[in-house]
Amino acid sequence: MSGARLDEELEAYYLDAKEKLFAGDFQEAVDGFERALEVNPKNAAAHLELGLIYYEHLQNYVSAIYHFKKMLDLRPDHMMAGQIRDHVKRCEMDFASSANLGPLNQNTETRMKKLVQLKDSLTSKVKTLEGQLSQMREVLSVQRDALIKSRIPVDDSSQPDPPSASPEPSGGRLEASAGSHRNAGRLVNETASPSSRRVRKHVVRSNDNFYALSRHYGVGLKVIEAANPGVNSRKLSIGQVINVPYPTATASR
Repeated sequence: MSGARLDEELEAYYLDAKEKLFAGDFQEAVDGFERALEVNPKNAAAHLELGLIYYEHLQNYVSAIYHFKKMLDLRPDHMMAGQIRDHVKRCEMDFASSANLGPLNQNTETRMKKLVQLKDSLTSKVKTLEGQLSQMREVLSVQRDALIKSRIPVDDSSQPDPPSASPEPSGGRLEASAGSHRNAGRLVNETASPSSRRVRKHVVRSNDNFYALSRHYGVGLKVIEAANPGVNSRKLSIGQVINVPYPTATASR
């Protein structure tokens, strides 16, 4: 290695460049070391001298970094390798501090404005979604409560007992009496007040109305209306709970 280094330093262009460097003619020294590299691109000594000139005298940090790194690639175990790596770090810091960041700042400001606008837009969308989520939670809560209530057994002790048929001596009169009692019981069941009938809870969905519910549950339209006083069938809202009486035994038959 020492022999190769001596060959590099004894090259004619390299020696001429060293004289220019000692004379303080840095640009001529640069030209001389560049010619030495044209003769031998692996001349690590020339790379080292160029790196020092660009760093210490010409303040061309990019060129200094290039030549320092080329020198380290060719001579990684050079006795000045540690100092050269320190020079590379200083060149990078000096270059960063001396760079003109005017256009970059302007572009950065434009990008920041766009990011702020995007942030405001996303914030608005998030608030809208949070409102929709809150409404959905309220609807689900109402539906859950309705389902829980529908599973609670209802006390049937308040329901009136159907009128019993008293026997008659004549078989024909007995059958007629039983038939009249059946008709009377059906009439009472169909016209009974909501408080005397078991009811289920229905949570309103899209396109629901009393007519559709009466067909679905097999209960008379007026019975549903009577079980929900003050409720307008045409203005039902999704999630609203409606009372739907169970059909009577005669009506189910």
